Amino acid sequence: TPPPDDPLARQRAALPPLRKAPRRPLGRLVVALLVLLAVSGVLFARFALQVRGFTERRTTGPAWAFPSRVWSDALVLERGRVLPEGYLREHLQLRGYRQATTLRAPGEWRPVAGGFEAVLRGFPVPLDPPTAGHAPHAPGPERVRVRVAGGRITQVQRLGALRGFAAPDSAHAPAFEPVLIATVSDSDRVYRQWVPLARIPRALRLAVIASEDRRFRQHWGIDLKGNFRALATNVRAGGVRQGASTITQQLARGLFLGSERTMTRKLQEMAIAVGLEILLTKEQILEMYLNSVYFGRMGAMGGSGTRGIAGVGEAAWRMYGVPVDSLDLGQCATLVGTIPAPNLYSPLRRPDHALRRRWSVLHDMLETGVLDSATAYATAGQPLKVRPTRAPEDRFGSCVSAAKQELSAQLSKEALEHWGLEVFTTIDPVWQARAERELTRGVQAQEGWRGREHEALQGAFVLLDAPSGEVRAIVGGRTDAPSQFNRVTQAKRQPGSAIKPIVYSAALDPRRGNPRFTPGSTVSDLRREFDTPEGPWKPRNDEGDYHETVTLAKALAKSLNLATADLVQRIGPNAVSTYAERFGLGRPAPVASIGLGTHEVTPLALTGAYTVFPNAGWRREPRIVRAVRDGFGRAVALRARPRIDVLPEPTAALVRGMLEDVVIFGISYPLRAQYGFTRPCGGKTGTTNEYRDAWFVGFTPELAAAVWVGYDTPASLSRAASKVALPVWAGVMNALLEGFPVTDFAPRKDIVLAWIDPYSGGLARGDCPSPLRVPFLVGTVPTAACSRDHSADWAAIRAAQFADSLGRAAAAPNSACRWCVLRAGLGPACAWPAWPR
Repeated sequence: TPPPDDPLARQRAALPPLRKAPRRPLGRLVVALLVLLAVSGVLFARFALQVRGFTERRTTGPAWAFPSRVWSDALVLERGRVLPEGYLREHLQLRGYRQATTLRAPGEWRPVAGGFEAVLRGFPVPLDPPTAGHAPHAPGPERVRVRVAGGRITQVQRLGALRGFAAPDSAHAPAFEPVLIATVSDSDRVYRQWVPLARIPRALRLAVIASEDRRFRQHWGIDLKGNFRALATNVRAGGVRQGASTITQQLARGLFLGSERTMTRKLQEMAIAVGLEILLTKEQILEMYLNSVYFGRMGAMGGSGTRGIAGVGEAAWRMYGVPVDSLDLGQCATLVGTIPAPNLYSPLRRPDHALRRRWSVLHDMLETGVLDSATAYATAGQPLKVRPTRAPEDRFGSCVSAAKQELSAQLSKEALEHWGLEVFTTIDPVWQARAERELTRGVQAQEGWRGREHEALQGAFVLLDAPSGEVRAIVGGRTDAPSQFNRVTQAKRQPGSAIKPIVYSAALDPRRGNPRFTPGSTVSDLRREFDTPEGPWKPRNDEGDYHETVTLAKALAKSLNLATADLVQRIGPNAVSTYAERFGLGRPAPVASIGLGTHEVTPLALTGAYTVFPNAGWRREPRIVRAVRDGFGRAVALRARPRIDVLPEPTAALVRGMLEDVVIFGISYPLRAQYGFTRPCGGKTGTTNEYRDAWFVGFTPELAAAVWVGYDTPASLSRAASKVALPVWAGVMNALLEGFPVTDFAPRKDIVLAWIDPYSGGLARGDCPSPLRVPFLVGTVPTAACSRDHSADWAAIRAAQFADSLGRAAAAPNSACRWCVLRAGLGPACAWPAWPR
């Protein structure tokens, strides 16, 4: 009996007596065990799938993100290819080829009579079209002699592989390798490349095991002896002071846990390590570890910047400038020695520390019996032999953003940043560099004419190979004003009159039905109101001239808004909307103003639409990614791009001829007369309301290109596109095609040219004041002569000539010349000697 003054006893006595737990039926216990096993199974399955994702490099983790590399197109050397001398030299310079008198190594070249010789580096060039699941052909370095005449390759001689290298792939044409454009990584910004275990030297594998985990082959993820020793040390210290982690534990930490040093994290690490040992073989664990182990920042590896280095493949390249399978024993030991503390043991920053660590690794190998003493001491006496390699700077940012945008619709969100892909683009690096330079120069010239406070004038340029739709150059903005915004693929702006060729294509397509039109058909060009759901719409012609009737050829050449609006009403806005969709411009609302470009498009889509005309009526969706390889070298299947038939071939040829006339006779004539682009081409300007956007989209027989100029926050440019976008387009295209031979459009037997009166549509008479040469399909040429009375037209012409004479007379140098000008009415100024004033 407790003493009466014991308060704790009184409290305990007041508590109710303990009751035995009632016996639960055995069935409930079985159900509980089954639920526990099911939950454990689900968790283990998720863990197993995650590990499988890591082994296939299709998932992410703190130490498991493989950046992707983006490459330009290769330069294939095949007979008939255009290869001007200046263009070739720029390609060699971009790839770092060295000119030499005697060719001994890959990456050297020399000029020879009628061409050049080079030792190609033999980079694996992707097949086109690629075959999913198969690696591309991988030619070795080889020597070639190329003959060039008239800017074209006339002969390619393959002189064989270099001594000691495998024979080149004779099934494919030799090529200059692609240029590395950029490395795409996640926010951790770590360089890493995957290397199969078979390519990692045996000496490096043995060094890692001897230095990091001697009992790697015997334990199941946990070395109990080492862990108990580390645990006792950590308990005495009151925190984590000693690791003693196995290779499997280090891998588990990198894949799933991060670098936090706590007792809880240590227990999690041990549990995951056991799971890894159950699911993976020792070789898989070692391969994953060697590809994920961290080697510090670029500064420690001889470079600059904040990017990190991980994996033995990337570390070997950064430290020694060679692939990992080329490392010798000393280099392997040095590399392994830096693992515990990359900054402290870096051979580039602290060579004395690196030498001691190398000997420590060699000593570990000696103790474990994988290295004899003679070899160990001989290796210890060798120099470090480091040769740091700097990472190339990322360039051509618009190409990278466009490639990422294109792939985002076909691959998972993390693919480019984590899967270690090799992305081969269609970009011509020489044309890309020239386009960036010339677009910046052209936009700056326009900004100098009229700038806007607090906002830079912007521009965009895209160049497509017309038959394939491949992007050959893309500039999403001025290079001196960097931005993550790619105006070629992301900016949607109104195209203005640049949309008119689609309207005229719809009218001229005989499949559309009635009414039928030819380039000589007439429409009204008088001022009028059009009814819309928003109220009356009153368009106007930019130059203020209006005509009772005008032919389709004249309306397109002079970009007459009222005539185009009348044509839209006659064929129906729904028909224009349907054809816009066929051309790849979406499905704009079928409103009265659809023919004047009031809906929004991207420069890439609009350029793709214009490829229909040089392609005889068909197009392919524009693309910038030619092929993608995964970390194993296999081709990744990409979405097919079938040929899309848009117009009948004769109709496309007819509109192409009319767009050629726009450049020769029409609103785009300054392209030839003032800006010096005299190659055969067609195209159309586009100016939006209040001069907010300026476009020119043009094409040659092989290429289609577009320029857009404007402000990101829409504001007036104060001038039409013919004075803003046209000179920029000409400057870029003249630079790109410098040295390239001129190519004409192929003649067609079903197209004939006829001179007509541009307003009545009849065959031109001798007194027609402004006859127009117009293409027609055979059988559709007008048969009747022009019946229009041109008296008023000639009177207007004489009045305009006289007014022009007065103006020039006022500017003449002396009174005699002024009198001659007034008497002549028109013509050059007087060539007589100047009379006294």
